[in-house]
Amino acid sequence: MSALAALIFVFDASAQPRRPVNDKVAPLSKREAAERWAEFSSAKLADYCMSFSISHNPRRGESVFYDGLIFGSERDGAALTRIRIKKSGDSSAKFADFILKNTPRGSEIFTAENGKWKKIPESEWFKPMLGGLVYSPFDILMPYRFWEARYDSAGRIGQAVYFFALAAPEGFKGGVSKVVLALTRDFNAPAQTEIFGGDGKLVKTVSLGSVKKVDGLWIMRESSARDELSRDKDILRFRAAKLRAALPASVFSTDAAPTAPETPELKAL
Repeated sequence: MSALAALIFVFDASAQPRRPVNDKVAPLSKREAAERWAEFSSAKLADYCMSFSISHNPRRGESVFYDGLIFGSERDGAALTRIRIKKSGDSSAKFADFILKNTPRGSEIFTAENGKWKKIPESEWFKPMLGGLVYSPFDILMPYRFWEARYDSAGRIGQAVYFFALAAPEGFKGGVSKVVLALTRDFNAPAQTEIFGGDGKLVKTVSLGSVKKVDGLWIMRESSARDELSRDKDILRFRAAKLRAALPASVFSTDAAPTAPETPELKAL
């Protein structure tokens, strides 16, 4: 099974989920835990494009809605993501546009600004993609996919999961001290991600809502991100998708001026 660095996880589900006869969540051995993490962190991605909506639900006040597109690919050992998002119902609203590059050797985030791609410093990765949102470029990038992982325990979050703790590498300036990731037993994909701030306190929880099988792949249909301090919550829903899309390299290039990528024909979910 594989996972995308971003809001979406895509599972190579030509086979059915692994379901032991005994439904008890047995702990993993050291070898099994290492194999599980290696499978997750080294997964390869097929090109895709998906449309989505986000409902931002503050603890107090009216909900605010956003629309967007996300493109993904894996090239030359890098997980590449392009995400475009804007506020719904406002014809004058412009897309916030990001390109993310995630590799074991290091990660980068760029945003379109004044007709150029501008690199976002690591210290700003945890800021919202747009003002008011809970989701940040850090949540999309998932740099912790390549951090050193420590298996903690087995348990349940509605479903059987295995917990892995990932301490931020020395010198990381993203304002995150560690991440606790719960990988599902059946898909070996993230069911929940807890993100801890520099002071060691839980600041955000990202949770898988539902999945759907599309063209032989299991994709995330819905997820949420909750700010544990304000209690505000974003709910993300994917609306349509094109999997195995054969996207041109220009979609993820920061060498040329930012332009809106051509959107392939998407299939409603």
